[in-house]
Amino acid sequence: MPDPKKIVERGYDELAEKYLQIRKLEARDITFINLLFERVSRDGRILDLGCGSGVPLTRMMAERYIVIGIDISQNQIDLARKNVPGVEFIKQDMTAITFPEGSFDAVISYLAILHVPRDEKICLFKNIFKILKKGGILLMAIGQDDWVSEPGDELLGTPMYWSQFGTEKTKTILEEIGFEILHSSVGYGELDSQEESHLFLMAGKPQ
Repeated sequence: MPDPKKIVERGYDELAEKYLQIRKLEARDITFINLLFERVSRDGRILDLGCGSGVPLTRMMAERYIVIGIDISQNQIDLARKNVPGVEFIKQDMTAITFPEGSFDAVISYLAILHVPRDEKICLFKNIFKILKKGGILLMAIGQDDWVSEPGDELLGTPMYWSQFGTEKTKTILEEIGFEILHSSVGYGELDSQEESHLFLMAGKPQ
């Protein structure tokens, strides 16, 4: 099987413009984001993993916070720099980020960690825990099923890769690392007229 990360990178390079046009901010997203607003004060430092084109989430974060956006797709990063000027965007694999301990008040990842291979997710979560400040927040929308995609799976007609632990195992992993689960719910929405559902999860690093 081809390198899963290359599949994701090429897929979002190809889909960048189309994905920008069809990914809208839905009621489920607003509810989810408000959970962050309630816990992280203005001008906090936020890391957006898998920021995509910067719309709508990074732009919304940038109205209140100091944001750094990371994405594996160069085309997505190019769009993000146009869509949300003034924010630092970095083209990088999120599993390779290196920030000092306690760098961020929150790490957000919206429909991106579900692309990270399962054998790299635990190290990613440990790294996120490290770079969060005490009392910091991890906010993510991920897959709710225990599932790994197969060759030939597509997103909007483009080859794509997904890898998920499922709801309960994800919670267990986070708790074993040291996170406290603060919120967990399934949110429903649409993408290109197709219904979709994801796990919306908030976890906190203890003070």
